[in-house]
Amino acid sequence: MDGYQTYQIYQALKLHFTSDYDAVKYNYRTAVKRATFERRRDRYFFEKLSRRFNKEKLIQYFTSNLIQNPGVWVGDLTDTIYNDYIARHDKLTYMLSQDMNLMSDKEYSFDQLCTTSDNNSSNPFLEALRSGEIQLESVVLVDIMVNFLSRLKSDLSDPLGINKDLIDLLLKYKLIMLQSPLPHSKLKEKVLNSFTKQ
Repeated sequence: MDGYQTYQIYQALKLHFTSDYDAVKYNYRTAVKRATFERRRDRYFFEKLSRRFNKEKLIQYFTSNLIQNPGVWVGDLTDTIYNDYIARHDKLTYMLSQDMNLMSDKEYSFDQLCTTSDNNSSNPFLEALRSGEIQLESVVLVDIMVNFLSRLKSDLSDPLGINKDLIDLLLKYKLIMLQSPLPHSKLKEKVLNSFTKQ
């Protein structure tokens, strides 16, 4: 990896989280020219990152920061956010189990988590996510299992677009998460156990 390739990955992921561009589909490449990169004043940051990380780790590093702030400048990327991201991914099944138990303890059924309220104005999953009670990854993992977010996006009455923006972020993050191997059967078992416990 060199600074230019690192910059391409950064640009691809930034576009991925802020537009209709699909970084996974285009293999984290954009049409940016090397000459354009060479003229950038911040190219030092990309050169430095290219020496620290391989492609897979760069994708994780940029993704971790961009899901927190899709407009983040490369000079403001932090290792703290990246380390938290890695820690969450290292314990996905445990984290999902904890988050599902929390929602089950609030007496929500699994169906209620994947649909809108009676007046179509809210969803308990999104509310818990916004309040910091559960993690982004848990919602994405449930969507990987049952594919509810696209339907939820169209069903929600959301005049300000707050829920739809959050759902768009989750769906874009899902595309990135699907690139890593996931323990699907173990994850399903955790969700099932949370909602069928006595």
